[in-house]
Amino acid sequence: MQTRRQESHRGLERRLPLLGSLAYLLVLRGVVSVRLHLDDVGSIQELARRWNNFEGSEIWGLRYVDCMAMEGILCDKDGFVTDIVLQQKGFYAPIPTMISKLQHLRHLSLMFCTLTGTIPDSLFNLTSLSVLDVVGNFITGTVPVGISRLVNLRVLGLGLNQLSGPLDPLSNLPQLIFLHLDQNLFNGSISSELGKLTTLRFLSLKENEFSASIPSSLGNLASLNELTLSVNQLSGTIPDSLSGLHSLTNLNLHTNQLTGAIPESLGALSALKFLELQYNRLNGSIPATLSSLQQLEWLMISGNLLSGSIPAALGDIPLLKYMWLALNQLSGSIPTAIGKLANLVNLDMWNNQLCGTIPTTLHNLSKVQYLALSYNQLSGPVEPIIRGMRSVTDLYLQKNQFSGRLPIPAPAGMKNYVVANNFFSHGQVKFSNCSAVKWNTYSNCLSKYLGICRLAYAQKSAAECAAFCGLEVGATGPVCGGHGYCLVNPSTGASECVCDPNYMLSSSNSNACVPGAAETFLVSASAYVSLRGSASVLSNGSILLTNGAANQQGAAFGSPAMRLFYFPDKRSRCGTELGFLAAFSFAMSPGGQGEGGEGLAFVVAAGASEKGASVGLGGVGRRSMGVEFDSVLSVKHSDPNDNHVGVNVGGSPVSLASATAPLILNDAQTKHAWIHYDPTSGGTLQVFLSSDPVQPLTPTLTASVSLCSVLKPTASDSLFLFGFLALSSTAPQRLGILSWNFTGVSPVG
Repeated sequence: MQTRRQESHRGLERRLPLLGSLAYLLVLRGVVSVRLHLDDVGSIQELARRWNNFEGSEIWGLRYVDCMAMEGILCDKDGFVTDIVLQQKGFYAPIPTMISKLQHLRHLSLMFCTLTGTIPDSLFNLTSLSVLDVVGNFITGTVPVGISRLVNLRVLGLGLNQLSGPLDPLSNLPQLIFLHLDQNLFNGSISSELGKLTTLRFLSLKENEFSASIPSSLGNLASLNELTLSVNQLSGTIPDSLSGLHSLTNLNLHTNQLTGAIPESLGALSALKFLELQYNRLNGSIPATLSSLQQLEWLMISGNLLSGSIPAALGDIPLLKYMWLALNQLSGSIPTAIGKLANLVNLDMWNNQLCGTIPTTLHNLSKVQYLALSYNQLSGPVEPIIRGMRSVTDLYLQKNQFSGRLPIPAPAGMKNYVVANNFFSHGQVKFSNCSAVKWNTYSNCLSKYLGICRLAYAQKSAAECAAFCGLEVGATGPVCGGHGYCLVNPSTGASECVCDPNYMLSSSNSNACVPGAAETFLVSASAYVSLRGSASVLSNGSILLTNGAANQQGAAFGSPAMRLFYFPDKRSRCGTELGFLAAFSFAMSPGGQGEGGEGLAFVVAAGASEKGASVGLGGVGRRSMGVEFDSVLSVKHSDPNDNHVGVNVGGSPVSLASATAPLILNDAQTKHAWIHYDPTSGGTLQVFLSSDPVQPLTPTLTASVSLCSVLKPTASDSLFLFGFLALSSTAPQRLGILSWNFTGVSPVG
C-alpha cells in the first residue's frame, strides 16, 4: 500500500524546491549545533515518546537536546524548533495536538507517515507556519474553517488522503503558492472562491469526484504555472478566462466530461508546455491557433469528438514531442507540415477517418519511436516510409487500405509491427529469420509466416500467401492428396503440406490431407497455451477442448497474460484502457441437449477455475468478460434460442446481450469469428461470425460493455488471461479451436 501511494506522489516530489523536505534538511546539516530551547523540550520529548512507540524504533532519543542530532528537526539560532520533516513512518495515529505548542514552527512535513483521524484545529494556532505537508496518509474529515488563521502559509499538501467537503476555507490564505489536493474524496463543484488565491502558482485537484463546470474565476490566478483538474467528472465547456493565465506551463484537464470546442484563445498561453485534454467530449475542429504555443511539448487531445482536418499549422510547433490525436473523427489527409516536427517522438492518430497517403516528409522525423495510424482510410505504399523512419520501434498500421510491398519480417529494432487488414502485394521473407522469433522447427516457422500472411492479407489464398512468404508451391514434394498445397523451403528443400479449408493432415500419412476441420495454414493455435480440464493439443496444432465424451469441461488460455490497461498515473481508476482484436476459427460437432451446455466461449479474465467453466462463464470468476457460442437453449438463463451468440460479464451465465447466430454453430464445419473491443464511449464489443475466413462488414452482435468496470484493473494488476472455455453436456460433443490470434490495440495515449 505504501509503495503505490509513494509512486503516485513522485510527480510532486519533483517540485521539492517549493515544498522543502528532507533534501532541504540535509543541505542544512552543516549548520552549527544548537541546543534545543527549554520551552520546546517538553513537546519534543512527548512527541518522541509517542512516535518512538508507534514506529517500533527510536526516532528521537529522549536524552538528546542537540537539534542537529535529531532526525528531521531544525532549530533557529535560539534553539526553537522551526522544522519537522519526517517521511515514511508507521505512526498509525492522528496528528498529535502537542505540535501546536511549538510556536516557532514554520515547516511541518509528515508525508506517508500513516497518519489517521482528522486535522486538529489546534494546528492552526501555528501562525508562523509556511509549509504544511501531510500528503499520503489516511486523514479523514473536512478542511477545517480554522485553516484561514494560517496567514503565512505558502505550501499546503493534503493530497492522497480521504478528505471531503467544501474548499471555501482555503480562499483566505493570502500567501498560498502551492495547493495539492489530489486523490481525495472531494465532490460537488469546485469552489469559485479559489479564484481569490492570486499568489497561487500550483493548483492540483486531480482524481477527486468534482462535477459541474470549471469556475471561470480560476482565470484570475495570473501567477499560476500548473493547473491540474484531471480524472474528475467535470462538465461544461473550457472557460475562455483560462487564456489569461500567461504564466501557465501545464494545463491538464484530461478524463472528464467536458464538452464544446477547444477554445481558440488557448493559443494565447505562450508559456504552455503541456496541454492535456484527452478523454473528454470536446467537439468541433482543432484550432489552428494552437500553433502559437511555441513552447509546447505535449499536445494530447485523444479520445474526444473532434472533427475536420488536422491543421497544417501544427507543424509549426518546434518543440513538440508528443502529438496524440487518436480516437476522434478527424478527416482529410495527414499534413505534410507534420514532417517539420523535428523533436517528435510519439505520433498517435489511430481510429480517425484520415485518408490519402502517408506524406514522405515523415522521413524527416528522425526521433519518432511510436507511430500509430491504424483504423483509418489511409492508402498507398508504406515500404519507403517504414524503411526511412529507422527510429520507429512501435508501428501500428492495421485496418487501412495500404498497398504495395511490405517489409517482412519487421525492420531491425521494431518491437511492435502491426500491419494486418490492408491490401499489400507479395514480398519476401527468409527462413533464417525463424530463429529470431523463437520458432525452432521448419514446420512452426512455416505456420508462423503463413499466419502473418493470412492476417495481413485476408483476401488471399494459401497459395498466394506461400508466394508472399518466399515459399515455393510446386512439384517437388508430397501431393497432399489433392486437397492442399505443397510448400517447399527453397533454402533447404524441405517440404510440407498445407491443407485446404475443412481438410487436415492425416494422422497416418503426413503427406496427405483428409477431410477434417483443421486449417494448418493459419497461426498454430497451440503456441504458448496453458491447458486445463479435458483440453489437449492435436498433432496438427489445433486445440481440442472436449474430445467427444459427455460431461466434459476444457479450457485453453494464452500465456503470458496480455496488458489491457496502461497506467501512466498509478492511482487513476483504469488508466488508459486499451482495445483488442481477437480472430479465431473453431468447430463444434452436434451433441445432445442439456440445461447449461453445450458450446464454447472466448474469455478475457483475471483468473479461471482449474477445470474450466460452463459456457455461461459461471466458473471463471467475477472479473471476467466472455463471448459465448451456445448451441443449447437454457430457459433459466434467458437464452433466445439454441443457436446464439451472447456477451456475459462478471461470471454470470445470463447474457448481457445476445443475438441469433447467422449460421449453424454445431454442424462440425469450420466457423470464423472476430471480436473487436473499442474502449471509447464507455466501451463497445462487436462480434463477427462467418463460414469463410473473410470478416463480414456487419457484426452479428454489438454490445455496450466497459472492461474497466468488469475487470477492475489496478496499476499493479493490469494483465489478463485470454482464451477459451468449453462444456459438453450429457451427449458426446467435440469442440475445437483451430486457429487464433489476439492483439492488444495500444494507443498509449
